Amino acid sequence: MSAAAGLLDRLGRPGDIRLGAARPEPTGRLPTGLAPLDAALGGGPPRGRISELAGARSTGRTGLASAIAANATRAGETIAWIDPEDAFDPETVAGAGTTLDRTLWVRPRRRADALRAAEIVLAAGGFGLVVLDVEQTEAGPAAWPRLARAAERTRSSLLVVAPRRAAGTYASVGLELAARRVRWNGGPGRLVLLEGVDSRITVARSRVGWPGQTLVVRQASA
Repeated sequence: MSAAAGLLDRLGRPGDIRLGAARPEPTGRLPTGLAPLDAALGGGPPRGRISELAGARSTGRTGLASAIAANATRAGETIAWIDPEDAFDPETVAGAGTTLDRTLWVRPRRRADALRAAEIVLAAGGFGLVVLDVEQTEAGPAAWPRLARAAERTRSSLLVVAPRRAAGTYASVGLELAARRVRWNGGPGRLVLLEGVDSRITVARSRVGWPGQTLVVRQASA
């Protein structure tokens, strides 16, 4: 990382620097509804910024994103879910508490169009939360700064849900998930069903809270 890039990362970007302002603008938060996570992030993911939620399959990343989306719609927010993998299940998301009447479901025809779709939705405005749910986050060098600027202009929280973090210094928050324990119910002679997953969340990156914290979130199976 160059010295200039390192300086910008420490100061914050985009939109964290306000030249000539007597006081820095407070950063709004989008509460997740999960008290330990909100506490670790200083109130929730920041509005107008990129947050990343990274983890392998079966770590609970989609379930956690669904819980965040549900809390947002319960609070009256309109949200968008960018779904290039066609993996979004309305019934499951609704079962988690998301109000579908407040949810825009976007299915790009090609995986390569997902980031552009997210940029268009962010630029449209009116969304408290935009979830970009992808299996691959390969993007050109100009994609992340464009997404960061679009989120800042409209004060939308962009939550990138993927196997790995990819936004680099353009993300204000980076969460990494690992499955701590998979819970099953049932027993001898009975049908065994998935009850839920206990996910270990590490705040790997945060410019608005306290990085380095690790917490466990219990998620029920829908």
